[in-house]
This record gives sequence, structure tokens and C-alpha cells, in this order.
Amino acid sequence: MSYERFIAIRHLQSRRGSFVSTITVIAILGVFLGVMALTSVTAITGGFQDAFQDRVLGVNSHLLVMQFGTNFREYREVQETIEGYEGIEATSPFVFHEMIASHGNRTAGILTKGIEPSTAESVSDIPKYTEREGLLAELEFDRFPDDGQVEVPKILLGSSLASRLQAQAGDTIRITSPLEGLETGGWESGGHQPSTQMFYVVGTYRSGFHEYDDRMALVDYRALQDFFGQGDTVTGVDVRVEDVFAVGDLAMELREVFPATEYRIMDWRQLNHNLFTSLQLQRRVLAVLFLFIVLVASFNIVCTLIMIVLEKNKEIAILKSMGATNLEVMKTFMYQGSIIGLIGTINGLIGGLAVCLLVRHTNFGLDPEIYMIDHLPVRIDPWEFAIVAAVSMAVCILATVGPSWWASRMRPVDGLRYD
Repeated sequence: MSYERFIAIRHLQSRRGSFVSTITVIAILGVFLGVMALTSVTAITGGFQDAFQDRVLGVNSHLLVMQFGTNFREYREVQETIEGYEGIEATSPFVFHEMIASHGNRTAGILTKGIEPSTAESVSDIPKYTEREGLLAELEFDRFPDDGQVEVPKILLGSSLASRLQAQAGDTIRITSPLEGLETGGWESGGHQPSTQMFYVVGTYRSGFHEYDDRMALVDYRALQDFFGQGDTVTGVDVRVEDVFAVGDLAMELREVFPATEYRIMDWRQLNHNLFTSLQLQRRVLAVLFLFIVLVASFNIVCTLIMIVLEKNKEIAILKSMGATNLEVMKTFMYQGSIIGLIGTINGLIGGLAVCLLVRHTNFGLDPEIYMIDHLPVRIDPWEFAIVAAVSMAVCILATVGPSWWASRMRPVDGLRYD
């Protein structure tokens, strides 16, 4: 151990040498609280971002290919073309319609998504969220049954939506499309009445994302085609890729094949741009705000070093009289500030980890209608902890430069003048 480090450690101790001085404890405590708060906030906001991303990607596909207009008939050829690209896992057609669901005296506006049950499992994680296995397969709709009897189409409801409608597996609900009655003149002038049809509820799913669980219902897309009499047309094609973070490059490749005048290609980031932008902005703002706690703690280090310099001016004079250079004196006091920052940072990381584990295993009773999730997520990322530690140490070391430079410029005669 160099003599600069030895002197730095001795200066941080009290005169009795058994306990760290009070002012040093306060400085360490300031760094500890700042690092603990910053790591906790970073982990929790990162957890929110991951939770929303998992929910969005779990219910939706990674990439959407849609055709302008409502006459997307060549979707099967589009699927074959897309599946020929490297990095594509699967594709599946879908149909979207806003409709009204009613059960008894309860009604709710819903977003009905028509899927192909045999391929939908390969482009979304919905099967993981259903109350039992095989529910998506039960949605299969037979347009031309062997017995000639018209089959009642089946529907899968979000858990919150089912609660609002007070519907459960085995019930029959009525689905209405109000758009059928929006022709000029209205119903009184001979316009079409809204189309309605009964759907058999096969079960529910719970994704944990309230926005979907409370509004979206799944049916076989062929049932919606028959409902609207639109023939073999779809709204678009769901695409699942191997790497969700490389989806932008794949989207660019597909845009070169499918003309922008006819097709619209959107990835999951574009579809949820506002959500993820707000989360990222919130995370950065909170990180900057809690970084100020570390900055405040650095002023404690400055004050500590100034008080040590004032108290140890005689020792500084003796060191310089014995041949210590300005740089060696400066290093001595920089070591002191660095030790304070290191102790506070290490304990802050441990405290932040403890807070994250406590939050992860505590039920705060979040209202999913407000927060869109029913628990407080936490992401413990070693790299983020390392970045927080590096920033904290950088701030603490920079805080030592001023007082250390001042101590190094002290003349021996100033410290021994009154002795």
C-alpha cells in the first residue's frame, strides 16, 4: 500500500482510530442513498418497459403487412413471399373489426380479431394466456359442414371483457356490427339494419395487459368473412421474426418488394410508438432526477475534504517539508474522496438490489385499468448496475479534485505558522 493511501485511510478515521468520523459517515450515507435510489428507479422503470414490450409482443405479432383498401385477396401469395426471407419464423392472416358485444343486459364495445387458428399460435403467445390448452384450435370454423347445418361460430374473450359481460365458457353472446347501418339515409330511409350474430364462448385468456384483456376478442377469420360477406379477403398478415430488435431491417427489405402505393408494412415499434416513447422518456427523466441525489452527495464529499484539509493543515505542512510533492498531496486527498465514494457506491448497489428484490416479491395491488398491468415489474440488469456504479464513482472522484488541488497548493509555512 502506498503511503498516500495509508494516510488517506488514517485521515478518514477519528482520533481514537476505532470509528469512522461522523462527517465521513454522512458523506458515505449520501452516496449510499443516491446510488440505492438510482439503481431502484432504473430497475423498476426498465421492468415496466420490458413488461409492456412482452405483453405487446405476446398478443401481437412482430410485423404487420396490410394492403390499402379492404380487398386484400392475394394474401396467401404474400405469405409465401414473406416466408422465403431469412429471419422470418411464421406468418398468419388476420381480420380486424370494431363491433359491439352483448350478453343479457350488458354491452361492450370490442375489437374483434379474426385469426387462422392453425397458424395463429406460431405468430403470437396467446396460447400461453388461455385458461386451458387447445382453446385456439376450438375456434376453428367450418364453412361447409358435412351435415349441412349452419355452425355457430366460436369466440375467445379477454378475461376483463368476459367479466364486464358476465359471460363464461358455454355462454352465447351476441355480436353486432353497427357499420352495416351507416349507409346514406339510415335505417328509416331503407338503409341496412346492423348485422348481428350469436357466438359461442369457448373460454377466456388473460395476457396481463389490461388494454387487450378488456377489449379484444378472438374468432376464426373465416367466421368474420361470412359475417360481413366479404369473400376471401383479410385485413393483413401477421409476421413473426426470429430477432425482434432486427425487425426494422426486415421491414425495409419487405418494403422494397411490396410497393408502398399498395401495401403498408409496420413493425411492433411503430405500432406502439407513443407507448414506448413515453416509457423511455419517463425512464430518462427519473434517472436524471435521482442522479441529482448523487450530485448532492458529492457536495458532502467536498465539504468532508475541506474540513479534513483545515484540520490536517499541520500534517500537510510536515509532509511537504519532508519532500512530498504537490501531486502526492493531491493524490492523498483524492484517495480519501474515492474511498468515501467506493464505500457508499458498493453499499448503495447492495441496498438497491435489496429494494428490487423486495419490490419484486411484494404485491402493491396495482389497478390494471389505470396502469395496464397488475403487478410492479422489476428488471435487474447487471450492466445497468455497473453503469450506475461507474457514474457514481466518476461524480465522487470529480468532487475530490477541487479540495485536493487546494490542499496541494498549501505552503508548509502556512501550516506551521502558529506552532
